Amino acid sequence: MSWQMTGLKAWLLQRVSAVYMAVFLAYFLVSLVVAPPRDYGEWQAWMHAGPMALASAVFFIALLAHAWVGIRDVMLDYIKPFALRVTLLIVLALGLLVMALWAIRILLTAGGAAA
Repeated sequence: MSWQMTGLKAWLLQRVSAVYMAVFLAYFLVSLVVAPPRDYGEWQAWMHAGPMALASAVFFIALLAHAWVGIRDVMLDYIKPFALRVTLLIVLALGLLVMALWAIRILLTAGGAAA
């Protein structure tokens, strides 16, 4: 199996991640409207509950994958100089990696334990 992203794989990843993010955001917003947390403790308990924590983690993975495929495809299509394209793809990958680590830190940090 190749790790290379073909057009069909990229297209499918883009669509699946978009559908998941749309469903998650709809659930998230409906939950906030129907039963809004009354205080920070209730909000924190809701966000750290197993299913919500897992759904949030999958949301951030989908968001980063969606961003990678979308921006990568635009760069591959419109940035012609090879060295510039590779440099920008590396910068994009590093930026998304930093955002992924930041999201992991946020999701795993309970109630301001780390500053």
